[in-house]
Amino acid sequence: MQKLNIFSYFKQRIKCVGFTAVLAVFVAFCLCTGIYFAATGHAASCVKSFLFILIVPALYIIEYLLGVKLTPSICALLLIIPVGSILGAGFNLYTVIPYLDTIMHTLSGFVFACFGFSVMKIFIGEPKSNRAFFAYLLFGVAFSLLIAVLWELYEFTCDALFGGDLQEDTVIKGFYSFKISGDHGAAFDASGIDKTVIHFADGREAFEFDGYLDIGLIDTIIDMAVCFLGSLIYFVLFALDWFKFNKTLNKVFIPGLTTQTVGQTAEEEQLSLFDK
Repeated sequence: MQKLNIFSYFKQRIKCVGFTAVLAVFVAFCLCTGIYFAATGHAASCVKSFLFILIVPALYIIEYLLGVKLTPSICALLLIIPVGSILGAGFNLYTVIPYLDTIMHTLSGFVFACFGFSVMKIFIGEPKSNRAFFAYLLFGVAFSLLIAVLWELYEFTCDALFGGDLQEDTVIKGFYSFKISGDHGAAFDASGIDKTVIHFADGREAFEFDGYLDIGLIDTIIDMAVCFLGSLIYFVLFALDWFKFNKTLNKVFIPGLTTQTVGQTAEEEQLSLFDK
């Protein structure tokens, strides 16, 4: 049997009501926020909103090429991440809700662990034993941490090349330093910092703030730590699901495999492609 071409696949796939509804809501959100940002003069946020619409065709292409189908639930969780990025930066919710970024990174840990599980299904197939299942679970955790590391490298690169602050600063009251002590056997204790004053070589007015400014290290470590937490939540829930809940979570969140080909019966197409 011949595999469907991508256009036929798309026409069939949009018949999945739940999946299509999630994507439609996401596109509507991006369009509305893009128009709003354009009207209010927020060029960067406007461009981001419209560019994020490209995620939708990208998902269809990825599904087609890899032979997987995303469930509506995992698709919705995945799309919450760009939605949070738009809301956080465009509407300053990262400041209004201090833990929003942490919540997004925790969610990403869970989502990408699920994708890691599906990667094993693509290359090996469905797990047939408890040992294989736990190998899939562990790969999901590792895959999630890989994405976290790559994301932090992306943030660091953007900050270094374009002068941004994706790895946000943290004001702290102390630190330990081998650099100051000059002895790797005894770190200098710089605790109890009350104020820091920044003097500029170009003559700008000095800037003073309470404490000491950590330039992104704490933010980076916390982001990766909560991503790991999200992947551990995935590990525990799916382990319980495997033994206690008849693989319900697996069916809801783990992308399934497709065998969509020309010549299948209507019943086969329904079983292999759609998750209504």
